[in-house]
Amino acid sequence: MTETAREGSEFLLEVRAEEIPARMLPGAVQELGTSLFEELMRRRLVPREVTTAFTPRRLVLVLKGLPEKEEDRVSIEVGPPASAAYDAAGHPTAAALGFARKFGMDASALKRRQFSKEEDLHTDSVAGAKGTKPAKTKLEGERVYLERTYAGRPTADVLAELVPRLLAGLNWAKTMRWGRATGPWVRPVHGILALLDGEVVPFELFGVASGRESAGHPTLSPGRFPVASLEDYQAQLAGRGIVIDPEDRKRRLRAEMTARAAAAGGRLVEDDALLDKLAAICEIPGVLEGAFAAELAELPREVLTTSLRDHQSALTVERAGRLLPLFLTVMDRPDDPAGRVRAGNEWVVAARLADASFFWAKDRGAPLADRHEALAALTFQEKLGSYAAKTERLVRLTGELAAALGRDAAAPAGERAARLAKLDLATDMVREFTSLQGVMGGLYARADGEPEEVWQAIYDHYLPGGADDELPRGPAGRLLALADRLDTLAGFFGLGPKLWPSGSRDPFGLRRAALGVVRLALEEAPSSDLGPVLHRAFAGYGGALDGAAVAAAEQGLIPFLHDRLEFLLGREGLAHDEIAAALGADGPRLAFGALAARARAVHALREEPGFLAVALAAKRIANILKGQTPVEVAPESLREPAERALYDAGARFGDEVAAALAGGDPERGLRAVMPLAAPLDRFFVEVLVMDPDEAVRRNRLALLGRLRRDLLRLADLSAVVVDKSDYRG
Repeated sequence: MTETAREGSEFLLEVRAEEIPARMLPGAVQELGTSLFEELMRRRLVPREVTTAFTPRRLVLVLKGLPEKEEDRVSIEVGPPASAAYDAAGHPTAAALGFARKFGMDASALKRRQFSKEEDLHTDSVAGAKGTKPAKTKLEGERVYLERTYAGRPTADVLAELVPRLLAGLNWAKTMRWGRATGPWVRPVHGILALLDGEVVPFELFGVASGRESAGHPTLSPGRFPVASLEDYQAQLAGRGIVIDPEDRKRRLRAEMTARAAAAGGRLVEDDALLDKLAAICEIPGVLEGAFAAELAELPREVLTTSLRDHQSALTVERAGRLLPLFLTVMDRPDDPAGRVRAGNEWVVAARLADASFFWAKDRGAPLADRHEALAALTFQEKLGSYAAKTERLVRLTGELAAALGRDAAAPAGERAARLAKLDLATDMVREFTSLQGVMGGLYARADGEPEEVWQAIYDHYLPGGADDELPRGPAGRLLALADRLDTLAGFFGLGPKLWPSGSRDPFGLRRAALGVVRLALEEAPSSDLGPVLHRAFAGYGGALDGAAVAAAEQGLIPFLHDRLEFLLGREGLAHDEIAAALGADGPRLAFGALAARARAVHALREEPGFLAVALAAKRIANILKGQTPVEVAPESLREPAERALYDAGARFGDEVAAALAGGDPERGLRAVMPLAAPLDRFFVEVLVMDPDEAVRRNRLALLGRLRRDLLRLADLSAVVVDKSDYRG
């Protein structure tokens, strides 16, 4: 066997098209690689390695270690009952002969055996060209059957069928048609390279036939060239300066930009997301260095970096904390000998920064606080009113939050920040750079002489935007950020379920707002219940929300917020059932700190044998008490020793629970669960809970009910998944 045969076959695919938007490329090649791998797995054509890459004009996929062909498959075809297939002399009947003839076989190939009521009708089979599922028979008894062997198809044939179908079916955010209504696809296709061990895999995509040719850069090396193998393909592209791997392009860009920044006496201001974009919009990772007027570097850092990033996809350079009048971007060519690319970019940057400078000066012409009238013309949501109305709600809700969370000292700054927070929406700068909302409000407030805690609160109040973002810097900013999100959630949830997030649909960013609420509450209000404040947020809308809808909205918002808490705790490594146990506890539903502490306590103790025993018993108790009306236990009527023992243990446990909750230590309370294991086991062994005597039965149910109520003050242990084989207590 040759080395190639031992290692398997190699498939190289390149689809060349007109320039594809950068944001669509990573998802497309990932989808192509995953889909093809899954299809091949179903056919037991599993490659050893799958690699994808892209440039703006090409999608690339490489499979290594492919088998030469599909495995042969054996299929069992079941025929008539044996009693009908053979006559008394043992000769095949017309039924048997017809069955064999149907599959082009002789009756001598017939076999017979007992079949179960329902079983697979193939053995050692694999999927065919379109994939197969095991056929099933629902006729039992002794029957005749045929075994048919289907030869596996060559891998090239399978790829020729799968690849064009999967390419045509890629999910693009936007598609187009071209020529005579060809498509739809993301962009017109110009060429396809498809080689399996150097031989062309023949197929067509949108009228373009696959072949063995690739092409260079459309401007610098536009000619086509033949390709013999993956190694040859990579070498020929490299000779033309083209780098296929986007991560390699990103590394090269970062290294060159870092060196350019150092040569200028500064340091590159890292922007990983922008580097990803730059790597996706070029196939030759050339770096362009440009400059702008020194006076423009006096603009606020946030304005400079945003203008250069949004308008020119350029990174900045800093020295001693100040930005230099220098920018770095990509130019999809190795050099710029005539300087035309640099000149064009500098012209655009100068114009954009001049606009930004004009906006800054114009916005600074009047204090931020003078823009309140403009907010009345800005709509927050058509049924929820203007940003002026939202501002009044924010001021009120921020003060109520400060009182509820014991942050009275931060209330004046928080309320002042709330009064100013949305005013930058009426500025020219934010109209131009919407991503700077909040940030510009903070900068303008600072320039107007507002106290540090006020302008920082405005600057930060859109934080956090995600699970890993920083939180606002001070208590005033956190109060405002929390009030802003609660107001938004209350308004949109109050308008009814049609506006609530569903599946991947969340046009108003309510999941992000809810995640921010939970993160802020865990940090700023770990021991507080946000339920009353949420109620006040709904009430702040007054007649804009229907009263009946508000009640349903409040109940719908609680599990929505719990989902975000579960997400954050899951990132800590807590299991779903541990979190469910905490969320099932009696008590405030929006005391996020307490709920998180309960979940962590369950996680810390769940492997203790005594804890597992009580968790098992908790499930049993929950089932026994289902549908029962709670009553008080009569201790004087407990006659059995096991009853008395459980009653005494339960009393001690109740005292421990009260002390643990008073001290904010749920783990202490859950540790007190473990001494219940032995009396619970004894109780269920020695006592008949559902005694025929109604009074006895009621009292025993009351005993279990009291125990369950105390357990639920800590967590719903019946939600904990316990594998009985793991319990050795």
